[in-house]
Amino acid sequence: MRSVYVTQTPIKTYVYPAYGVASLGKVAVEVMLQLYLFDFYTRILGLSPILAGLAFAVAIFWDALSDLLVSAGLFIARSRGITYTTILLCGVVLLAASTVLLFSPFQSEATLYLFLHLLVAYVLVNTGMTLLDLPQSSLSAELSRRANERNKLLASRMGFGILGLAVGSALPGVYLATLSSEPTHVELVNSRRISAWTLAALVLATGSLTGFFLRPREGETSQEVKSRLPTWAELKRLYRDRAFMQILCAGVVAAIGRTINAALALMYYRFVLELSEAQVTQAIFPIFTLSIVISIPLWISLSKRYGKHLPACASAGGLGVMGIIAYPLLPVGLVWPSLIVSSIAGILCGAVFLIDSMITDLIDADEVETGHRKESLYFAAWKSGLKVARALAFVVIGLVLQLMGLDLSRDAVSESKQLGIVLLFGITVGLCFVVAACIIWRADVPEPNEN
Repeated sequence: MRSVYVTQTPIKTYVYPAYGVASLGKVAVEVMLQLYLFDFYTRILGLSPILAGLAFAVAIFWDALSDLLVSAGLFIARSRGITYTTILLCGVVLLAASTVLLFSPFQSEATLYLFLHLLVAYVLVNTGMTLLDLPQSSLSAELSRRANERNKLLASRMGFGILGLAVGSALPGVYLATLSSEPTHVELVNSRRISAWTLAALVLATGSLTGFFLRPREGETSQEVKSRLPTWAELKRLYRDRAFMQILCAGVVAAIGRTINAALALMYYRFVLELSEAQVTQAIFPIFTLSIVISIPLWISLSKRYGKHLPACASAGGLGVMGIIAYPLLPVGLVWPSLIVSSIAGILCGAVFLIDSMITDLIDADEVETGHRKESLYFAAWKSGLKVARALAFVVIGLVLQLMGLDLSRDAVSESKQLGIVLLFGITVGLCFVVAACIIWRADVPEPNEN
């Protein structure tokens, strides 16, 4: 196995929360888009679901492509002395402004206008997200070459991201809860718009903290290496790197599993376990989120003692085996068994940041061989692969549910449809994680020298 020798001054304590806090606003926006955007344009504004789906598809494709384009732009910018934090701050401004724009179309019943507004605004949101996310990911490799420090940086990002998940999912509901009666159409629109303005302010605040407080550390570390635009040969070499492709394949398979799991969670609890949405959103999901937060120090400690391969494999494999066994067997109508399973799943999910950390180790190994650092190229290829995987997963989910003939407006479904949901939510997702664990175990990722 390859090893990397590094020397670098230790990270100051304030850098860890400063690095991660931008994820609070960014993830809050992501979650609100996932939960409310399609409903906002179709049910509330009246846009055809087919046109809304087309706009979503184009925006997702651009999102994956923009990672590679922004990666190339980052190399050009760095060669001209422009820092990651400067680009990150540009992304913060664009993301905040486009989030407000996305949820604030002019009052118009013109179908073409709504379609074009959604398409343009959603593309801008995704561009802003990439300009924020890719420099932040690349900074995890530049701010420190020590595995334990990187784990703490990535764990900080994940922890703030979990807080963002809670904020983004709750904001519209918090507004509507203040109303004394059923919300009118205008109040539904206002709930989305006010939430968008709130999230825009949150993105500006958290992103600015990350950009300004990381500047001193980036100023120290950016002098150690010179960035340049990779050649076409280097791009092809990246996809021929066996260790990177192993980690990428594992990430793609796991992303498919996570997407199916997230898309079918409410269906599984509603149709199979016959639990109410209140029981799921107020008990099961919060326990799952809390378990992730609590488990992060555990995974940092385990990775420091045993390396990253074993904890990463244990978490992914454990999720897979638990899903295959537990979800088909959970009793109907009882909350506490699901709470136990959710808490265990949350603890196992807490190790996901180790995969990003393994990619930074590959970046170090590549620098030893080539003399150049290519953080943004690695993370662009990584994130593009995961986005394409999620898009394909949504296509598969839609096709399967269509073939099943599942009517989501009903309160109950037949036993055969329940079995189909269990096969997707439990067995299929579980197998994805088991396969990902096997791939990770075989990956030849270097363990960096902490000295």
